[in-house]
Amino acid sequence: MILVGQFDSPFVRRVAVTLHHYHMPYSRNPISVFRNVDEVQKINPLVRVPSLILETGETLIDSSAIIDHLDEMAGPARALTPPHGPERRKVLQAIVLALGTADKCVALFFERLFHIDKHINRDFEKRMMQQIAAALAKLEHECGAPWFHDNKFTQADITTGCLVGYMKMRVPDVFPVDKFPKLHALALHCETKEDFVKARPSPDETVPGQSKTKH
Repeated sequence: MILVGQFDSPFVRRVAVTLHHYHMPYSRNPISVFRNVDEVQKINPLVRVPSLILETGETLIDSSAIIDHLDEMAGPARALTPPHGPERRKVLQAIVLALGTADKCVALFFERLFHIDKHINRDFEKRMMQQIAAALAKLEHECGAPWFHDNKFTQADITTGCLVGYMKMRVPDVFPVDKFPKLHALALHCETKEDFVKARPSPDETVPGQSKTKH
């Protein structure tokens, strides 16, 4: 399998962490949606990552669709998303909230990156920050310990851990650690796992206008 995309994307990273957790071998094509537009568009017409190219040649797009396939490959006994019932709904709701927050954080980052100072749409920025803050408050309230759903490691942990890692790297002002101590502790716990360590962004995984500083 070939995973397409950079690890500085929380969506690419959650797929990579999941692959590592399931011990599913893959190679990676770390192309950028900015530097390699034509190449990415040949894989996904939306010019978005991640994509996962299967051994059959089939290409899957969207991190949730990809992970759904990986869960199926892993089987219900190993799947990080419960197969049915209240547990499944609980995990899926946490995932959806974390993914929605990640979407808003990415949009906020690029609004600030591509619109210099006075050209930033402050109303849009304020709205996104309010949405992010409300979602994080909900996630903080729901978060258990040591994992999101207490003693069981699930896809909710991977997705939330990747979200927090992205916020700390790209939009740290939206994630004051003292305001979200449970999410901060969860992310630190996640980052000690080899699955996460193997999927950390390298210094050259950057975006336009940013220097190649170590994350």
